[in-house]
Amino acid sequence: MQSDLDLRRRVLLKLYRRYVTADRDWVIETRSAVAWLPEAPPEKLALIGNPGSRVRRLYDRREAALEQLYAARAKLETARQRMAARERGRVVLLIAR
Repeated sequence: MQSDLDLRRRVLLKLYRRYVTADRDWVIETRSAVAWLPEAPPEKLALIGNPGSRVRRLYDRREAALEQLYAARAKLETARQRMAARERGRVVLLIAR
């Protein structure tokens, strides 16, 4: 079971890195897009782009990575709970001579 936890941790780490990369790319692209709209106050802008645009693709990639990260974290927690339940359920028999 420990190898299952190790695998889930590695997957979680990989998906976290994927999310960080996608988030960084999206932030860079939205800052670039805001530069095209200097008159608009930045707090009033919500840039996710039109369907098919680069900003939208990056936003969708970021959202997919975030959903995968949440799912992996939930699976890791479930595996931890399952392992803890198994450990609690173990009975150690001591046989004296």
